[in-house]
Amino acid sequence: MKIVAIIPAAFLAFVSARGDDFDVWSAPSPNKAFFAAERRIPDADMLQRLDLDGFRVVVFADDKVYARRDFPLRLVSDIKWSPDSHFLLFTTASSGGHSPWHFKTFVFCVSDRSFRDVEGVTGGSVLVPEVRFEPPDIVVLTVHDTGAPESDAEMPSKQVRIPLAKMSHHMKRLR
Repeated sequence: MKIVAIIPAAFLAFVSARGDDFDVWSAPSPNKAFFAAERRIPDADMLQRLDLDGFRVVVFADDKVYARRDFPLRLVSDIKWSPDSHFLLFTTASSGGHSPWHFKTFVFCVSDRSFRDVEGVTGGSVLVPEVRFEPPDIVVLTVHDTGAPESDAEMPSKQVRIPLAKMSHHMKRLR
């Protein structure tokens, strides 16, 4: 009987680990209505080429797949649910190391089950992979400040606050 109790505990430890150990991330939404998982996908033809890997995001509701999408040639840098549980936002890096200063950013919208490209509303490329939220659905990102003068020391940046419920419909929907 003790073995039965150990197996679920070991499984839960496995599925809640971060990608550094198992190439998997997963978390319930704050309201517990959804559960999301992200997992690295090796390139099908060239398994030895990590620079061709991608990842898959799957969102579950009531233990059924609610939505899923593959992102080839990209790897997740940071991924978080919004405090209101309506959005799953993630920054990504090129799996090949191209443009290491640019973190393409995407959001999953629970209401219409869509994945969208956030950068159309940021006013510049996302420069910092870390994601921060302000309740209920405002994401704070650091982007390239295209209006500031360039310097040799670093790319000018600014923080932008994007209310996802208001702005998601202005973002390009991924097909």
